[in-house]
Amino acid sequence: MPVHTDEAVNASILGDMLGGKPYRYDPVDRHGPTLYYATFPLVRVLGAHDLAQLEAWQLRVLPALLGAALVAAVLLFAPGVRCGALLASSLWLTVGAPFVYYGRYWIHEILFVLLSFLLLASCWRYLASGRRWWAVGAGLAAGTLFATKETAVITLAGAIGALLLTRIVSGPLPWASKADFKWGIVLAVSSGALAAALLFSSFGGNPRGIVDALGSMNHAAVRAGGQGHEKPFYTYLAWMLEPGLRSLPWCGWLLAAFGLAGAWTSWQRRGSEPLPVFFLLYTGLVCAVYSAIPYKTPWLGLNFLAPAAVIAGIGFSRVCEELPERFHRGFTSVLVVLIASSLAAETRRLCFTYPSDPGNPLAYSPTVPDILRLEARVEALAAHGGANAPVVAVVGPDIWPLPWYLRHCPNVGYWPSMPASLEPSVVICSADQSEKVSRLLGSGWRPEIFGLRPEVLAVLFTRLAPGSEARTKDR
Repeated sequence: MPVHTDEAVNASILGDMLGGKPYRYDPVDRHGPTLYYATFPLVRVLGAHDLAQLEAWQLRVLPALLGAALVAAVLLFAPGVRCGALLASSLWLTVGAPFVYYGRYWIHEILFVLLSFLLLASCWRYLASGRRWWAVGAGLAAGTLFATKETAVITLAGAIGALLLTRIVSGPLPWASKADFKWGIVLAVSSGALAAALLFSSFGGNPRGIVDALGSMNHAAVRAGGQGHEKPFYTYLAWMLEPGLRSLPWCGWLLAAFGLAGAWTSWQRRGSEPLPVFFLLYTGLVCAVYSAIPYKTPWLGLNFLAPAAVIAGIGFSRVCEELPERFHRGFTSVLVVLIASSLAAETRRLCFTYPSDPGNPLAYSPTVPDILRLEARVEALAAHGGANAPVVAVVGPDIWPLPWYLRHCPNVGYWPSMPASLEPSVVICSADQSEKVSRLLGSGWRPEIFGLRPEVLAVLFTRLAPGSEARTKDR
C-alpha cells in the first residue's frame, strides 16, 4: 500500500527528529506529539537513524501493535460487560476492515482510539474498585489523549455526558460506591496535566509548547469547519452501510444488526448492568458530534465504531443466550465462523487487494500506485548521474507525498513556484504549474505525467539528449 500523504507529512517530522532536530509542537496545522515520541525509539531499534533510512514497514509496525493492544484493552471492561460479549466484540476489532485498514496507516487515529479505551477502562476500574492508581491511570490516559489530537475534547465530553445520562436512566451507579471522587479528581487532573505538559513541551525543551497547546482549540475549531473536507451529516453511515464498487460492507451491516440487538439488551438491563448502557450512550453521543461536524474523514469514524463493536458484542451474546441449551454451542460456533468469514472477505478486498482504489470507501485521498513509477524513474536518473547526482527541483503547493518518495535523493529542493535563477537537472511540478515551468525551462526538456493522488497529477521534466530535439522536429 503506497504511503498516504498524512503518513508522509508525519514521516517528515519524525525524520527531523531522527536527524537530531528537536521536536517543536505546531498548533496550526499539526496534531500532537504523542505519535512521534511513541514511534521514535521503535524505528531506531528497527535500524532507521534518519529520513533516508526510514521504510514504510518500520513506521507501520506501531499501528499494528496498537491495533492488537486495542483488542486486549477491551477485556479491561470485565466484569461490567460480560466476558462473552467482550470476546465477541473482538471479531470486529480484529477482522473488521476499518480497524485492519487504519491499523496499517501510520497516523494518529489507532493510537487515539486505544487511549480513549484506556481512559474509559481506567475510569470504570476506579469507580468499581476505588483504587487510586486507576484514577492516576485515567489522568495519564486523558493527558496523553489530548497530546495526541485536539479532538480529545469530544471524547471527554462524550464520556462525561454518557456518565450523567447513565446516572439518570440507570439510577444510582452500584460501582461508584467505593470511589473517593475528591481524591480521584485531584489525582486524575494532576497526572493528566503533567503528562500533557511533558509531551507538549518536548519534555521541558520547549515550554512554549504548553501555551500553544492551550490555544490549539481555536485552530481545531477552524479545521472542524471543513477546510475542503466538508461532507453531509449522514456521510459516516454511507461509508459504513452503502454497497461499494469493491466490496459489500459486511463490517457495517453486521455492526448495525448486532448493534441494534446490543442496544436493546443494554437498555433492558440498564438498572442492573449500567456499564453497557454507558457504552451505548457514549457511542451515540460521539457519533452525533462527529456527524454534526462538517469536517469528515473515514478514519475519524473509528472513534464511535470501536465502542459500537462492544455494543455489537453484547448483541451477539444476547442472540446466543436466547437459543435452547442444546443448540447453543453449535449455533455459536457457526455464527462466529459466518461473521469472521464475511468480515475477512471484505477486509481482504479493501485492505489488501484494492487498498488505493477510489472505489474503496476507506481509501480517502489515497496515494496512487503510479507514484512508484515516478520514484523508480527519478532513482534511475540518479543512478545514471553516478557521483554527480542530479539536482531535483520540486515545484508546486500540492506535491505530497513526494518528499517521502524522494527521501533518498541527496540534491532535492522544494519551492512553491519555479525560481528563475535555478538550474536543475530534473524538475517535478504540480500539473497546474506545468505550463509556467515549461516556459521558464525553454526547449530541450521532455515532460512525463505521473499520478500522485486521484485527480492530482505531477509532471516530470528531464533534459533531452543533445540532438534529440532536432530529430523530433524533423519527424
